[in-house]
Amino acid sequence: MATLMVRLKVRAGREQPFEEMITELVDNTLTYETEVIRYEYWKGQEPLTWYAFLSFTGKPGFFTHQDADYHRNQPYDANIESMQMEWLDPVEGASPLPRTLNTPLPKDMPAHIAEWETRSPIQPAPWWQGRK
Repeated sequence: MATLMVRLKVRAGREQPFEEMITELVDNTLTYETEVIRYEYWKGQEPLTWYAFLSFTGKPGFFTHQDADYHRNQPYDANIESMQMEWLDPVEGASPLPRTLNTPLPKDMPAHIAEWETRSPIQPAPWWQGRK
């Protein structure tokens, strides 16, 4: 219920530390999180460009991931020059992933998780409505 692609421009000379950082992130995410469906990184064709593909079962899982110590406490500024997030919605019958929806958070969601609603809001594109 939350899928996105992130385009990352890595600082020149920081390629190795960046790849070490994301390898650790992937390992921790897949080890400790139960609501992650996909969490992958790829090198792009453009120099110093990487892509992250993330999919979670829902908003609570995505925000819990964002708030995890092993995610929050990484040297992003030292390694990443710029980052562009784009929410994705799978085409029914052409992807096994669930729809990207901005559903309300559970009322008992801890405040430190709920604050991600404003920091990394899930933003389905209006044109997706009514499409499969």
